[in-house]
Amino acid sequence: MNALICFYSRTGTTRTLAQEIHEMLLDHDVECSIEEIEDIKKRDGKIGYAKAAKDALLKKETDIEEVTYAPADFDIVLIGTPVWSGTTTPAIRTYLNKYKTDLNKVAFFCTHGGGGKAKTFKAMKEVCGIEPEGTLSVLEKDVKNVKHFEAVEKFVKSLEI
Repeated sequence: MNALICFYSRTGTTRTLAQEIHEMLLDHDVECSIEEIEDIKKRDGKIGYAKAAKDALLKKETDIEEVTYAPADFDIVLIGTPVWSGTTTPAIRTYLNKYKTDLNKVAFFCTHGGGGKAKTFKAMKEVCGIEPEGTLSVLEKDVKNVKHFEAVEKFVKSLEI
């Protein structure tokens, strides 16, 4: 079985989590690729963050860079996002809408400041129309304090890849 990890990360927290999932899958001898979804819209600074939160709340899509990997080439796609305004980011919403017919199986992961994970996973499922094989939510502070490896291990094992 082969896996693709695709994710969006504004500050690097979700990127760190995605890289750790990638390394753990490789350690479990899973053929795995990783790709960061790039939002063309600038979301830097406080104003960029405020506009990003508004776009997420309004369930807006955005323009994303062309992806390198075709999701249809993978048995499972693990999709990661930070939680913004209690939901997924516009970049991941766009990715899911664009590639939902190419997804075989999915799993979701997110980073958050303390809430919104259930609504985020629900929104992701609604957009792509596929029940995830598993979900992982990790607090931003746990990623920064390196207190999340046990949860990542449990997530990876639950996928039975």
